[in-house]
Amino acid sequence: MYRQKCCFLPLSVGRKRFYRQSAFTLIELVAVLVIVGILATTVLLRSSPSDIILQSAKSNVFAALVFARETAMARSDGTAVITLITTEQSIDVRVNNASLNSITQTYPLMLPSDIRITSANQIFTFNSLGETPGKIITLSDGERSLMVTISGVGYAY
Repeated sequence: MYRQKCCFLPLSVGRKRFYRQSAFTLIELVAVLVIVGILATTVLLRSSPSDIILQSAKSNVFAALVFARETAMARSDGTAVITLITTEQSIDVRVNNASLNSITQTYPLMLPSDIRITSANQIFTFNSLGETPGKIITLSDGERSLMVTISGVGYAY
């Protein structure tokens, strides 16, 4: 009788079964938790509440600039004059000198009391292509400052 040779090893010999076990050891798990804890602490210590408030104010300025630009491009017939006006404590988006309101935002938008626009009293007028003269808006909380740069084509970064 012809017997076929096989290159596979049997999984069981008799009644004993051989299993390969693989898992993390307790030392490996503790080491990973310690490293993650150190990284989390470092990240939390680097960002203070005032940093978060300043970054939030910068995001509000970005949102107002995008809203004004998009509104100007949406009303491309040229009959509406879209402006964004900054004061020391507020940002206002206006159409034909009347403040605008979006679904989620009411203008003028007041900044937190400890945040100031140091380059205040600027007026950005957007044309039907969303373009405005390039300028810089500087936000400050007394210790730190963030800049928002508006390019000539209306993009903010």
